Amino acid sequence: KFPLEAWNAIRAAEAADLQKAAAQAFRRDIEVHIRDIAEKYLIQGETQDTAFMFVPSESVFAEIHENFEPVVQKAHRARVVIVSPSLLMLSIQVIQAILKDARMREQAHLIQGEVIRLMEDVARVDERVRRLQTHFGQAARDIDDILVSTTKVTKRGQKIEALEFAEGEPEPPRGPAKVEAGARVADSKTGQLRLRVVEGDD
Repeated sequence: KFPLEAWNAIRAAEAADLQKAAAQAFRRDIEVHIRDIAEKYLIQGETQDTAFMFVPSESVFAEIHENFEPVVQKAHRARVVIVSPSLLMLSIQVIQAILKDARMREQAHLIQGEVIRLMEDVARVDERVRRLQTHFGQAARDIDDILVSTTKVTKRGQKIEALEFAEGEPEPPRGPAKVEAGARVADSKTGQLRLRVVEGDD
């Protein structure tokens, strides 16, 4: 706990000697407080390297830095940072940023390894995509060849169909000629020509 009673004693002292005695007591109490913080909250291997000593008033904070500079230097050597209400959150944010940066540096080799493995995965994906693109190109060429063949077959079928319709139905074969009643067949003298003679009614 911050020795606020000693500070109040300085403010309450009217005589110079009383103020001097109160100031010495205040400095002694602050030094004890700094030592206690360093011993209790700065443990090597378990805690962080820096601790905060919170001063609950901006005026007290300004008084310490103005009139008790040796105390501020002693706190600095003990890795204890004296902060006021307005500086507490800012100091915490700065410490967090420093710690985050330190962790990033410690894990830089791990991050680098992950990036290398990530790039290897990307290279494999690129190779497989290119291989798949080649297969797609070959499939497209095969489809084009099939379409060309089907087009040729279709055209030949259309030509055959057109020929059948142009010629029409074939005529049935003719049988032997019928000889009508009363008709007689006349042979030529040479025996090469046969004529049918039909006698009409007179």
